[in-house]
Amino acid sequence: MKVIISFLPELLKEGKFEPHNTPPQVIYLLYGVLKDAGFNAEVIDPFNFYQFEGVEKLYEKCFEYIDCKISEDDILCFSSNSFNWGFTKIMTNMILNKYPDIKIVLGGLHPTIFDDYAMSVTNASVVIRSEGEKKLIEVIEALINDDDLSDINGITYRDGEEVIKNPDCGSLSIEELENSPLPDFSTLPKRAKYLDIPVETSRGCKFSCAFCSIPHRNNWRGISVEQLERRLKNVMKYKDNFSPVSRILFVDDCFTANQERAKAIAEKLKELNLNKKYFIEVRATDVLKSDLFEKFDPDLISSMQVGVECGYDEGLRKIRKGLTVSRLFEALEILVSKGFSSKIMLSFIIGFPWEGQEEINKTLDTIEYIAKKFNIFCNLNWLLFLPSDLWKEKEKYNIHIDESIYDNPLWPNSKDVFDITHPLVTEEILKETKFRMDDMEARGLSARLNTPIFLNTVDIIR
Repeated sequence: MKVIISFLPELLKEGKFEPHNTPPQVIYLLYGVLKDAGFNAEVIDPFNFYQFEGVEKLYEKCFEYIDCKISEDDILCFSSNSFNWGFTKIMTNMILNKYPDIKIVLGGLHPTIFDDYAMSVTNASVVIRSEGEKKLIEVIEALINDDDLSDINGITYRDGEEVIKNPDCGSLSIEELENSPLPDFSTLPKRAKYLDIPVETSRGCKFSCAFCSIPHRNNWRGISVEQLERRLKNVMKYKDNFSPVSRILFVDDCFTANQERAKAIAEKLKELNLNKKYFIEVRATDVLKSDLFEKFDPDLISSMQVGVECGYDEGLRKIRKGLTVSRLFEALEILVSKGFSSKIMLSFIIGFPWEGQEEINKTLDTIEYIAKKFNIFCNLNWLLFLPSDLWKEKEKYNIHIDESIYDNPLWPNSKDVFDITHPLVTEEILKETKFRMDDMEARGLSARLNTPIFLNTVDIIR
């Protein structure tokens, strides 16, 4: 018997998977947890499925690959978000169709939020709603021994024909995070040549933006600088399993939440001299609070992402960003003065449920101003309607959907889903937005619009 853990790929379009530069850290973290507990464990990396791109009967080929790895007495653990849920659901049901008694454990953000639904559309044994390190071993041991699951908090499980949801459990403490086994990348497929080496220095976020689907909002926990050093040295053991030009990607949702800690990390990175560059995510308001960027060496930073989202104050207020456009400009002035202008990527979103042409134009105006004045790269995306606080109030905006939309593996590029979740966006707005962003690029401004595949066919007539 072995425990197999996987994070399945997401589909970009029919027969084509979404490419990724970073391996899913969660499966290698849980692989380390399982090995530390003495289990015979195996990882199936999403890259292993890319070999089937373009073939007929893609799902059947992917199932056959999994089938070659498993036996009926194994336990399968699938981590899933809203992007790969549809593919995960299909594979889960294909496996259970052949092996009706096999134990499948679902975890990750999507099954955590939609646990009842996940259990209703699959015959999975358990959904772990809490952090994997906290409950995985307890669940696996109970499944192996056919023990009662009723005393394990933080899970939803199947008992015969009944689905039972146990009480929530608390999140991991900082001490528990620091003492957990480290990710084990020893089985990472070298041929994947991943460009990013993921490292976690904190978990959760101090904030709760309305559109955001990350877990552990209003629940930020940062590990010590000493523990970070241990984690960096751990991943460097596996550096040859990544691309020779790889960088270290801090996967934190809120890296700069504690400025003193972030400054200490900056000093530690210089001291360690790992011959790697780093990606960090920065909150604009944190830039304004201290001398944080006096400590960071621009030469050590490959890039930093700053989430802005709306380019107008009313939108920023609605999404609870805690930012104004004028304060954003102040933060950019600081970053530019410290030599970071070429490292910054500003992330913007358009198509919030209340947005029509007027609101979208305000964000485009801000993007154009920033690109001209600061020469900072602005990356613009249409809103993807993920589980979030916006989801909870969707009816208010005349958006009538349920969680079944995510069963379609191609939902992020579905025109039907786009039309439903962008009630005020017309064909003319799509054309006008694309024309204006294309025009910015043609004039050499650092701005780009990422569009769902079906929108690339929008005919621009002026």
